[in-house]
Amino acid sequence: METRLGPQAELVFSLAPDGRTFISHQRVGYPFHITRPFYLDRDPPELLTLYLQSVSGGIYRGERLEISLEVESSALAQVTTQSATIVHRMKDGADARQDMRIRAAEGALLEYLPDPLILFPGAKFETTLRITAAPGASVIIQDAFTQHDSEGVGGHFDRLLSDTRIERPDGTLLAFDRFDVGGNFGEAHLDGAGGVLYTSHGTVMAVHDDCPAEELAVCLRETLDCCQGIYAGASTLPNDCGAWCRILAEDGHALRTALKASWQTLRTKITGAVPAARPK
Repeated sequence: METRLGPQAELVFSLAPDGRTFISHQRVGYPFHITRPFYLDRDPPELLTLYLQSVSGGIYRGERLEISLEVESSALAQVTTQSATIVHRMKDGADARQDMRIRAAEGALLEYLPDPLILFPGAKFETTLRITAAPGASVIIQDAFTQHDSEGVGGHFDRLLSDTRIERPDGTLLAFDRFDVGGNFGEAHLDGAGGVLYTSHGTVMAVHDDCPAEELAVCLRETLDCCQGIYAGASTLPNDCGAWCRILAEDGHALRTALKASWQTLRTKITGAVPAARPK
């Protein structure tokens, strides 16, 4: 039996005396790898950008992945991935799971922006995300998936189960979101006008209490109204702890465009600065 001492990826971000954010603690093992940090934004100049990469070629049956990200007081960090992650076929009733923990201290900003999952036929994947945000902390996350019929015979992924919990350091629950879908969801539920199928799905959430939650929601609505090939809605999170949107898209390109636009809008609203262009 495999024995693991903690998450395969464990990172802590802190503010250095020179005003820049740095990685004050890291423990990263297979299947993860991190790049050298980037400082892409002139405003805010202290923001660190980091790529959390996978070297395994995707997620396979039986895997149990854990990730822990912590941002200390006044530190600012963005964690993203190098590309979409394939979730491979799971045979004989097997599944895979990823548990993630995010902690953000007062005055901190953490953006967790992974590229979408690509769910292959027969994939069965469960994810949990627990966000602990202190008052005055900001967290922006995105969670997205699309599916790919790798054999071209009309196959679907088996199941995707996702739980997201947002709480204060004392355990007070602010918001909870859960969905459980099968690969035939497009045909069953999401037919658009004219027979359009929305085969890709995305969620963007912003935990932020330095401005009214409705202001964030309005910004998201206005942004999404300008995006093509999607059906989407935005609203405030429970307890006015922030805002979120859910996006249904015709394809992966439309999904990525809407996700990026939503993130840019939230970053600009929260920090007062338009984010610099990213390499991808």
